[in-house]
Amino acid sequence: MTSTTRMTRRDFAAQVLSGLAGVQAAAVLAAETPSPRYRGVSAQTYVWSQVLAEKKLKIADSLDLVFGEIHSGGYDGVETMAEFVGQSGFRDLLAKHRLKLSGVYSGVVAHDKDKAKAAVDSLAQLGPRLKTLGCDVLVVNPNPIGREKTDAELDIQAQTLNAVGRALRDSTVALNVHCHAPELRSNAREFRSNLDRTDPALVWLNADVDWIKRGGGDPYELLTRYADRIGSCHLRNGVGGVWSESLGDGDVDYRRIAKIFEKVKVPIWLTVELAYEKQTARTRSLAEDAALSRKYVREVFDI
Repeated sequence: MTSTTRMTRRDFAAQVLSGLAGVQAAAVLAAETPSPRYRGVSAQTYVWSQVLAEKKLKIADSLDLVFGEIHSGGYDGVETMAEFVGQSGFRDLLAKHRLKLSGVYSGVVAHDKDKAKAAVDSLAQLGPRLKTLGCDVLVVNPNPIGREKTDAELDIQAQTLNAVGRALRDSTVALNVHCHAPELRSNAREFRSNLDRTDPALVWLNADVDWIKRGGGDPYELLTRYADRIGSCHLRNGVGGVWSESLGDGDVDYRRIAKIFEKVKVPIWLTVELAYEKQTARTRSLAEDAALSRKYVREVFDI
């Protein structure tokens, strides 16, 4: 662009859409440049780690196979664990299978003041690496400790999450906080704390709908309340409290969730995260389950 060329607001949005700033800019400029509700559909690799472990194989050595099945299932992207992104050839595998890196997941010790700085430093170092891979979402789950955290510990945890979000900002990577069942105890006390005590500009929500339900929370109430904090999501379902082998109708009403997602502030990735447990009836290959799950997302979320 020459010095005599004026940059329009649309030009500005197009330039910054590659990172977190772009996602937020798209929301701010929505009245002028309407954005789709979803960025695409991705798959989390966790369930592949389960299936490969049954065969005495490590997912770290099998990403070519995993990414191939995800692409064949019709997905636009993949979310995986932070430990894999530094592997040699990781970027090449994404390109080979035409997948975008929709997010990276990591646990974190966030409630312990003595360990918080190390946690912040470790996660902050991921920012530049994710940026080079075209990824702008880091999903973290504060580690459970076998009991409810005290108010003081939750304060430290909130401060740690804010610090991580602030450290990632220069890399235009958004921190999305995830939950498992423990955070839903006592009317979702820790879940609410992770959002109510943090800066909305620094900490977003990874809406794991099934874990909210499984933990005893009301996903419809909580996701409606925090709709403007949702930055990404995980989709899985169960029937009668048992995880289904593929995403489909069940304990969670995903058509109702789709209505809630209409209120998200920024376009989000829809990430299918299958998981098998002992009671799960498995009648198909994982590749088939992944493809059927993608079909269900298309049916329910129209993408």
